[in-house]
Amino acid sequence: MDLHKIGVKVYAEEREPLDLLELIPVFHRWIQTGAVDDLLIDVADYSHVHEGPGIMLIAHEGNYGYDEAGGRRGMLYYSKQPLEGDLEYRLGTVTAKSLKACSRLLQEKDISAGVGFPVSELEVFSNDRLAAPNTEEAFQALLPTLEAVAGKLFGAGGYTLERVDNDPRERLTVRITADEASSPELLLERLAA
Repeated sequence: MDLHKIGVKVYAEEREPLDLLELIPVFHRWIQTGAVDDLLIDVADYSHVHEGPGIMLIAHEGNYGYDEAGGRRGMLYYSKQPLEGDLEYRLGTVTAKSLKACSRLLQEKDISAGVGFPVSELEVFSNDRLAAPNTEEAFQALLPTLEAVAGKLFGAGGYTLERVDNDPRERLTVRITADEASSPELLLERLAA
């Protein structure tokens, strides 16, 4: 499967509901300080959209966001440009960018008191309906790659995979649910090993 437009969302746990507008100055600071590896361009406010993209940090290579899709908030990253390596390497790269953004957000003292990322669930999605349509065949083709990356993150047999929606009009989306929660930092170490 020649998929490059891949997204990974890490679900957040909020002790108190976060006002999404508080993320705008945080993401602007990330642009100013080069807080993440991508070429950061702008911040987009979609907080007015019900269960929408929330607050987006636009980059050349991909977009970061504190997203509300599906009624669940979380940090996501999705790639927009062609990625190097095989599909497992690409998915690992996108997963690492999402986890690094979680870790970086937890360093923001104004935000970190109310938000956590006890990573027990990830959502992986294709943002390219031509390369990976939402079909059983595409899911089966992607499955070995998902299992390889999930195995690195959570250990062999330490997770379950579930296709989220069978509607062909929706993106191919798979939820990885771990048996035990881990920190973004620990999962980054496992990915790098």
